[in-house]
Amino acid sequence: MAFELEALVGHLYIAGGRTIKTTPPGALCEVAPKRAVRGREIDTLFVLVLPSGKVAPNTFYEQMSLMAAERYFSNTGSVTSALRDVYNTLNNNLFEHNASGRTHYEANMITAVMRGMDLYVGRAGASTLMLRSGGNTETIPAPLTDDSKLFMPPLGVQPIPEVEMSRYKLDRRARLILADTSLTEITEENLTKALRAGDIEKVLDDLKLLITLQTQMMVIEFVPPEHPVMVPAATGQSSAVIATELAAARAKVATATVDVPTATKAPATPRPKRETPQDRLKKRAERGAVGVARGLGHSMTRMSSVAKQVFGGNANARQRRRNATIIALLVFAIPAVLVSVVMFSWVGNVGETVYEECVGRANDAATVARALPSEQRQSLITAWGATLDIVGECKEYRPDLSDIPLNTLEAEAQVAVDSLSGISRRETSVVWASPDEGANLREIVIQGLDIYAFDDANNVVYRLQLSEDGTSIIGQAQPLQFMSIGARVEGNTLGNIVGIAFDEERNRIGALDENGVLVTCRPLSINDCESQQLPGFELIASPTRVQFWQNRLYVLDIGAEQIWRYQPIGATSNYADTPTEVYSGTVRPQNMELATDFVIGSNRTAINGHIFTLFSDGTMARFFSGQNLGFAFDGFPLGLETPDQTTVQGMFLADNFTTGFYVISRPLRTVYYTTAAGTFQAAYRIYDESFFERLNDVAADPEANLVYVASGNAILSFEAGIGN
Repeated sequence: MAFELEALVGHLYIAGGRTIKTTPPGALCEVAPKRAVRGREIDTLFVLVLPSGKVAPNTFYEQMSLMAAERYFSNTGSVTSALRDVYNTLNNNLFEHNASGRTHYEANMITAVMRGMDLYVGRAGASTLMLRSGGNTETIPAPLTDDSKLFMPPLGVQPIPEVEMSRYKLDRRARLILADTSLTEITEENLTKALRAGDIEKVLDDLKLLITLQTQMMVIEFVPPEHPVMVPAATGQSSAVIATELAAARAKVATATVDVPTATKAPATPRPKRETPQDRLKKRAERGAVGVARGLGHSMTRMSSVAKQVFGGNANARQRRRNATIIALLVFAIPAVLVSVVMFSWVGNVGETVYEECVGRANDAATVARALPSEQRQSLITAWGATLDIVGECKEYRPDLSDIPLNTLEAEAQVAVDSLSGISRRETSVVWASPDEGANLREIVIQGLDIYAFDDANNVVYRLQLSEDGTSIIGQAQPLQFMSIGARVEGNTLGNIVGIAFDEERNRIGALDENGVLVTCRPLSINDCESQQLPGFELIASPTRVQFWQNRLYVLDIGAEQIWRYQPIGATSNYADTPTEVYSGTVRPQNMELATDFVIGSNRTAINGHIFTLFSDGTMARFFSGQNLGFAFDGFPLGLETPDQTTVQGMFLADNFTTGFYVISRPLRTVYYTTAAGTFQAAYRIYDESFFERLNDVAADPEANLVYVASGNAILSFEAGIGN
């Protein structure tokens, strides 16, 4: 279940080769305090403030981390806008301090927010991150040794901070390191081994041996609530509050071996319903009603004393009738007046003030962006990005309001960011959507006017016939009877499917299951199928993708960190021998466990037989005849995150009359297009990015100038075209 995670936090503080038994001064883990605004109750914030340049007193970094937490938990915007507000506020305070002529201070800072199963990260200045989740290891920067990405401008040196934002998915037992630049001195292989240790205590011990000179570090393990805590932990408190208490407690524990004063367990809380503006309206109305009731109560108390006089024995009948009429009018008039006062007070002051203040901030941010010189591309991207964040916050206050000036400002900011970052926006068409919302189309294969789609949630392959313009299908999607779990073909039963591919040599679509059963069918006669049990499949540990090339079958195996090759007998489709390894000896990719997709160049181009392997960290390997030819993405516009700065899920090689790669990044909702050498050509995003929230795969039809993506239960298409 989502939001069933808690955080165990440990610290490592080494200075001059000596381990200091206290929390690094700028380290803070803060669960949502009672005073947190609506929408922040389930968040856990991690902050690490680090020295840059002249080292300040410890209280400087402690106060910055506390200010970051207070600012974050009082912000009503989205997680990313709240984090950006934290950086903007702290940077503005520090920049003004430095401009005043007082002692010049700078600071590096990295923050992370756990919300449910999502992790949001913000970074300014020189700091590092390493996350181990879902069997994958990701770093910031990627790679850690890239100094050009590592040394960002620290806080306090420019009016608008340069902030790098990222988002990741967490799983149970995911582990995270937030640290200074000390991580760059350790190989990623050793860091990964340390993160795989049995518990957080052992992780810290291993890291302590790897870092001998100095470090300031937080190590976080995300665990389910029922997970036993093996280190001293205080549940649901700020690490700033409990640090001294635990420091004293640890001294009494003779068996303690972790050099950390605190391991904070942040509690999982039931996810509350997100407060919408309508909810806020309801609550304000309720508060108004309470005020009316109280006012009415006081009024009726006073009226009761008046009534005694009106209906008392001293008044004659005519006077009593006249006064009774007055009383009746007052009974209706007083509540009406009180309701009017409350509602007009709310509408005229509270509601308008919050929204207008937000719009004012958006306009101020846009004014700053417009005033920046055109050559300051990164500052312009940051300023216009901040404008978009504030506009999004404003729209949360008034989602039903059509504010033309605000929409115009949003469009201006979006166009500016896209233009500066080299992003091409596209309209998209829904080619087909499965009626099962839980479906997950993991792979798509285009062959002529047919699309084959593999739904790994239901373990079935569909055949879709495209319309003439390629943006819709003719008739209904056709599930392939013999390419679904449990299907029996020639005495073999198909289990969980791991991948599909098209065999152009024999003109057949193929599906491979986790047990090595291969089923191939003819496109125009989908019930004409063959199957075989691949020999030697027990050598393959964790198959994830398959490809056909020149009658051979290739299987990507991240478990054995290998690509296996089956050689057929003659021109038949019979694979009678055990598979052979594509990579041998030391000439092999070093991160095969991160492999997410692979392709082989066809005989139509100069890259015939070249094997390209894509890794989830956004890097690519290129091998030919056992030789590592190297591959690097380059030529990307300044301000556009490259594939190796995010995570990627799949790719497609267009190698007919135009040769190039399409690579998808789910976190950035982006489809990259590069040449076969990796040189940037285009970055595509669609206007409604929510359609790309579940990106899984990409394919293209260059002749039709269309790109197809599989996202969740749907296949979508958009027009390509480089640079427009």
